[in-house]
Amino acid sequence: MIMKMKYNRTILSLFACVALLVCGCAKEGYPSGGPKDTTPPKVLATQPSNGAAHFAAKEYSIAFDEYVSVKDAENNILVSPPMKHKPEFTTRGRSVVVKIKDTLLANTTYLFQFKGGIVDFNEGNVLESFEYVFSTGAAIDSMTIRGRVLDAFSLNPREEVVTVVAYSQQQLAEYDSLCLKQDTTPSLMPKTDSVVAYVQPMYITRCNKDGSFELNHLRQGQYLLLALEDGDKNLRLGVDEAVAFLDTLVVAQHMPAAIDTLPKSDSSVVAQSDSMAQLQYSPITPVSMNMSHLKREVQRVLKAEFSRRGQLSIITAVPLSHQFSLRPLSASASLYLRISPTRDTISAWTASQSCDSISLVLWDTNYCDTLSLQFQSHQKSASQKSSSSIISQVSAHHPFFDTLWIAFGNPISHLAHSAADSVVAVTNLTDSSVTYCGVRLIDTCMPRGYWRAMIDFRGKPGIKYQLRIPPRQFYDIYDHLNTDSLIINTEFTKAEDYGNIIVSANIADTVPTLLQLISEDGKTTFRQYTITHDTTLSFLHLKAGKYRIRAIEDTNHDGIWTPGDYYCRRQPERVVYFDKTLDLRANWDMEERWEVKFTE
Repeated sequence: MIMKMKYNRTILSLFACVALLVCGCAKEGYPSGGPKDTTPPKVLATQPSNGAAHFAAKEYSIAFDEYVSVKDAENNILVSPPMKHKPEFTTRGRSVVVKIKDTLLANTTYLFQFKGGIVDFNEGNVLESFEYVFSTGAAIDSMTIRGRVLDAFSLNPREEVVTVVAYSQQQLAEYDSLCLKQDTTPSLMPKTDSVVAYVQPMYITRCNKDGSFELNHLRQGQYLLLALEDGDKNLRLGVDEAVAFLDTLVVAQHMPAAIDTLPKSDSSVVAQSDSMAQLQYSPITPVSMNMSHLKREVQRVLKAEFSRRGQLSIITAVPLSHQFSLRPLSASASLYLRISPTRDTISAWTASQSCDSISLVLWDTNYCDTLSLQFQSHQKSASQKSSSSIISQVSAHHPFFDTLWIAFGNPISHLAHSAADSVVAVTNLTDSSVTYCGVRLIDTCMPRGYWRAMIDFRGKPGIKYQLRIPPRQFYDIYDHLNTDSLIINTEFTKAEDYGNIIVSANIADTVPTLLQLISEDGKTTFRQYTITHDTTLSFLHLKAGKYRIRAIEDTNHDGIWTPGDYYCRRQPERVVYFDKTLDLRANWDMEERWEVKFTE
């Protein structure tokens, strides 16, 4: 009995081993921990074939080497010319099936661009780009426009999705004819300029991440070319959309690899209507377009309120001109005004500190508005200061070359002493010596009063000081005196804490050029000069760090960069960057020479 049990156990063990070996040999795929599939799907065949002529099918299919999915066809698959009834994209086995629901135009080349619209089913690897083309006529159009779209200010590719559209000469002529029939009123703007706002283009594509684009399989001819951030996805230029455009129509060129991009069996249909000379392909000359965003915001008051009794704050949508005015409706009332450096925020004080309601008229160029404001008793402001407060604008480490500033809670009308009087006691904390200096009111409020003062003291680099301004020195507009002393403790920095950048700039144009010292990322402007001829600029007392230099061709002489305006046919002001980043160290001088040349 015992012998039999041992025999049965041996047989069972043998069967188990054989079963494990069979299962191991039958198992397919990567073992656990194997390499991950990172290869995008590969197109094996299309039906009808890619590049087919006399296309009359209601659908076509694209076969892949693995199972795939269609990803966001609405945004990732582009069709030129656009179809009124959008195609339907489905999968069948390892194929993508495209059902055409629109009536196709006769003798027209259609191009489907799959811009990341197909991914493999398991890993989501993206097929970045694939084009399927067919013609309802006898030939595939073989012309192209290629180029690059960059941000006009940063000269980098835009982070947002950029759509490039092209209008054929036939579209422009048809639209111009329609406009003439409907409107006989003379216009300074060509009728075709507005086609981009009302008519869908014939051809569309999307920029790649580097800003490059290709508009392939165009008909021969010239095209109105635009690049836009099509936020509403209607393929037309909206009022508040960034745009890039060219000043002239673009001539389409021959596709240098048109035949090679199609299956050999279909190459005979490419450009059959073209002359033999068109087959002598030459290198493509790309176009360059600079995109900018012109904010067409209408002036309006965004916010108007009492900050506290007697003090108002008004914020506008557009910076106010230097001719603006803000007046009380009551002839007996008066205001003390301060406008921010950006000219979009007005701080105002009423003549009566207890004022809690007022009616005002804000006037500016082509703008007028009446404001009625009422103080709300529940309003509280964290920044509210008493009428006698004075606020130090001096840090614990003060730049040795800079001015000592103080500000006030209310505008100051006058000093209790003469500006020449030495009322500020300055103690050198190193040797305890005491000196005296004066303080001056500057930066006026309208109609009278001051909101800042300057202490007339220049300390020695590396020395710590304590400055004391005694009480009862400043009268505000309500005849209140400051009741407290202001004590400032600060250490003046040393010259060796800073570096200097000296730039010899040579410019070829007499148009004013804005030369800016900016941060490495270009988002912050530290210094700016306007130059009209070759000159040497000194950017002094800079903290150690990385800097860049930018030049702007200031064609309208307003001191700032101006974006383009499509309807005024105005390109954005040209910008160029110095070709290297400046790595400045403390106690170091850098000297650079720059031939400032703006590209067309």
